[in-house]
Amino acid sequence: MNIGDKIGGIKVPLLGTKRDAEEQERLLKLYWNRAELKKELAGLDDQLYQLRDRLKQQEAATERVLGEKEALEVLLGNPDLGFGALVHFQLRALWKACHTMLEQFATELRRQQEDRERKRQLVEFHQDRQARVKLAAERLVEATAALETEEQTVTALRNELAGLTSFWHYFRRRRTSERLAQQTVQRDQAAQTLRDLQDAKRTIEKEPWPEFGGLGVEGRRAINVAVIAYAQLLYAELAESGLAAQARSARSKGVQEANYGSRHDCEHVMNDIAAALTMIRSQTNLAGEIRARTEVLKATLGYDHPSEAVPIATTLPSAFRGRQGGVAVREPNVLADDYWDVGKLLLR
Repeated sequence: MNIGDKIGGIKVPLLGTKRDAEEQERLLKLYWNRAELKKELAGLDDQLYQLRDRLKQQEAATERVLGEKEALEVLLGNPDLGFGALVHFQLRALWKACHTMLEQFATELRRQQEDRERKRQLVEFHQDRQARVKLAAERLVEATAALETEEQTVTALRNELAGLTSFWHYFRRRRTSERLAQQTVQRDQAAQTLRDLQDAKRTIEKEPWPEFGGLGVEGRRAINVAVIAYAQLLYAELAESGLAAQARSARSKGVQEANYGSRHDCEHVMNDIAAALTMIRSQTNLAGEIRARTEVLKATLGYDHPSEAVPIATTLPSAFRGRQGGVAVREPNVLADDYWDVGKLLLR
């Protein structure tokens, strides 16, 4: 046997034969499992990156706090500088006290405004529902009368048909039967209309009170303007002593940058801060003052869009009259300068 015969006797599997169905399904599952694992791995990589970034931010924040702590220890350990640190934190406390008063004021205004708008919504809903119930009742009366008319007509035709018993009544009986069939259909339709109206009336009567969708634009604007007016009033009360500007400076600077002069100067400032806290917490006639400033603000404020509730900062007036009237005094823009963190309290 030559080499050709040997080669001819070798059985070569056919190329392109189909794999076993189970093997194909197994490979397909492995492919999809691999794709899902890669997707999960990519998600875990993203989470790991975010966690590392947050860790870096936290480490930086921790370093800043440790630096401030060390600086504070140095300041408090120095008799000449320790009182400056006390003044710094008392000014920050004054700022926070003003912010808290504004926050409480805004919260109360929002509660009152939500109560008013909710009551108005319920009154309007009740009036609308009563009007629809009244209309449904009127249509029910009409539908009931129409059904009674149809019933009377059907009864009359039945009585007429019952009297047509003779053979010469054949054609007349036929016409009457057709009329009765048509009238019966009309009677059934009238009955269905009455049932539909009854169902509609019951549905209207059982309608639940609507959910409150939140304050409208006008309500949010009114609250924001009043909060801004109160922020201005707080500034005006603290402007003469210079505490408003000092508190803003302390809000934006670190304790290591604090410099309020000698111990005597610091004690004087701390006495002013204590007096200011007592004064702003015992203010009287706030409603009248805020209302007067609110009217001035409303006359000049502008908004970027009809749906916008926060006014454009540059449209705030720059001068206001004091409590005793007289010449208007120029004031900073409490919204642009974000005095007392008023921007956080405004409703969007």
